[in-house]
Amino acid sequence: MKRKIKNGAGTAKSPKAKKRRSVVLEVIHINPKYLEEKYEKEFKKGFEKSPFPHWQIRNFVENSDNVVEKVEEELQHFENWSRKENDLYSLFQTDDFKSIDPTENPSIFSFRQFLYTEVKEWLQNISGVELTEQVDCNGSCYARTDSLLPHNDLIETRRFAFVYYMTSANWDSAANGGDLQLFNNDKSLQPTTVATQFAPLRNSLILFEVSEKSWHRVAEMISEEPRLSINGWFHSTRRLQPKKPAVESIRRFIPENKCKLLKLINKDFTTEKRQNEVQQIFSDNSELNLNGFLLENIHKEVFTELVSNPSYFKTVGPVNKRHVARLLEEKAAQLKTTSRIIECLKSTTFARLAAKLTGVTVSGAQTSVTVSRVEHGTYWVLGDEDAEQSNADGYCLDLHLFVQEKQWGDDAGGNLIYIAEGETEELLRISPSPNAASIVFREPGVLSFMKFANCDSTDPYFLFTVSFYNVKVVDE
Repeated sequence: MKRKIKNGAGTAKSPKAKKRRSVVLEVIHINPKYLEEKYEKEFKKGFEKSPFPHWQIRNFVENSDNVVEKVEEELQHFENWSRKENDLYSLFQTDDFKSIDPTENPSIFSFRQFLYTEVKEWLQNISGVELTEQVDCNGSCYARTDSLLPHNDLIETRRFAFVYYMTSANWDSAANGGDLQLFNNDKSLQPTTVATQFAPLRNSLILFEVSEKSWHRVAEMISEEPRLSINGWFHSTRRLQPKKPAVESIRRFIPENKCKLLKLINKDFTTEKRQNEVQQIFSDNSELNLNGFLLENIHKEVFTELVSNPSYFKTVGPVNKRHVARLLEEKAAQLKTTSRIIECLKSTTFARLAAKLTGVTVSGAQTSVTVSRVEHGTYWVLGDEDAEQSNADGYCLDLHLFVQEKQWGDDAGGNLIYIAEGETEELLRISPSPNAASIVFREPGVLSFMKFANCDSTDPYFLFTVSFYNVKVVDE
């Protein structure tokens, strides 16, 4: 019986029930040839491989029903991709698929279940390693200039790392980049050189055992071809403690000698009026940028000397911490104008100038000076040991002098980035600019790193960095 509506308006219609979306879960299986007994013997040989146990398994998924293409299509149209950038990596990434909605993404959900069940059981049986129920998995996509710098994945109970690729069928590493590189290690288990590398081939699974020496990286992408994958870790009850690398040893000293500033530095910054103006700006912001810092002819002479003598630099590592060329002290003495700048930066005269420009007392403070060549591939990253050193160094004043011929693009990398210990948000990003000096007051627990200089970088630039440690602020 239909309910009558008053005032002769007729009868009410029942609300339509929402249509339920039909969910079709894909059946995904391992290629049968990897389930055969003879492959188990082959797999065991992977534990003996150098530089650490690893496996490349081609055509891993049995793909007669085009399940790979279905998962790929859902990933390409997945809404919850996020841009991830820090000192170690640049890429697009999803959250862990543990909460993936099967009604919205049935193929990704099916692949997740495939990893949770069939793959985990297969890996446990074939490796002889008892695994726990924990499986981490998410989507990753590297675009042009993206990369992942050397690291070993050693966190908590991770036992096997995996990457499953859904890249184009005819991947060309020479044109695209994006290879997974595995590193040799030294006696202290720090990474050294690339031992082997693997192209991200479609429907292939890369596995490696996580340990103190499982150093690897994703080489920079140099084309627009997307490097799409699902990756993560299988866990066991084993726990290994990562070893902290040593902080880079940079010589410190207390300035003693004097220099003639007016023969090197723009006289504008030596006048009392300009110094008071700069100091006021610095007191409000704790950082500032001074353009045209050196006399123009001096800037040009220094650039010419440094760019003409690449053999005067030595690349320092280890690669899990840094890849940067530092000017050798004994070679610097052979560069006429460059050596004058270095001696100036080391002088008591320059320390007084820094104090007048900032209002920070640096007299008697331990000081360091480095000269770096920054070019495609340069970077340095942060670790717990750097945070400990920053806290021990107290309040610091950093001055970065950029010597370069051309302006670098905003997306080329090579930026100096300041960040607080335990935080992800940047405090300050300094972009390289010809003949500019950037001055930063750094509190304990504030760290700086250099963002990977990518394939968009132009000619090298040279970075002179002066740091004053455990300084004091002048009382108002």
